[in-house]
Amino acid sequence: MKKISLLILILLLAVSASGGYGYYEYVYSADDEDDNSDDTIVSSSGNKPVAKITPSNPKIQINETISFSGSDSTDSDNDDLTYLWSFEDDSKQYEGISIERTYPDKGEFLVTLLVTDSTGLSDEIETTVFVVEDYHDEQSGNVNGNDGNEEIEMPVNNGVISLRIEYSLQSASISPFEDDTVTLRLTDADGVILDEETGVGEGDGAWSYTSDDLSSTGDYVFTIENESGSMDYDVIIDVKY
Repeated sequence: MKKISLLILILLLAVSASGGYGYYEYVYSADDEDDNSDDTIVSSSGNKPVAKITPSNPKIQINETISFSGSDSTDSDNDDLTYLWSFEDDSKQYEGISIERTYPDKGEFLVTLLVTDSTGLSDEIETTVFVVEDYHDEQSGNVNGNDGNEEIEMPVNNGVISLRIEYSLQSASISPFEDDTVTLRLTDADGVILDEETGVGEGDGAWSYTSDDLSSTGDYVFTIENESGSMDYDVIIDVKY
């Protein structure tokens, strides 16, 4: 502790009956605060938080439940944070560091997170959820001289990952001397033929494509066209997003 001593020397010169001098000393002392006091106050430096949504721009299937989190949000001042969520087409707001959401419809939907620290500073971030639905179709039938071809449509939209067509062909002619053959053809949404095989007889096969092969979007057509005889077919189509 520091000690301050104040010495006040007052010399009084007076004429009195005794003819003497008066000498007085006054001492004042006080304790200063300790330079190493434990009562140091720590306060925010005034930096706003940084909001972050995980996952960012996710793609999910229709009716799939997804969990969003704001736990990767940061604050350099280590202030306490609160989290407020908003969803497109929903007038409500939701509090919490994480939240689950289910999307019953296909499309693109905006998600907004507002992060606020204990001093009132805030940051907002947005992300988009892509809600998709895989396409699956199964078709069976017959092509012959009277009913010459079958066209099976399938949607190939933005975000497509893959397209797979599996087919099984069975000869259906009564005469053993007649060849049963067909032409198989896949046409894209712009009318461009992606694949074509002629003289295809009884048996199984599959055509597979990735997003690099599918440049146009819209309805693709898989055609089974009779060449001779009669052919039963079973077709399975899967479009993945």
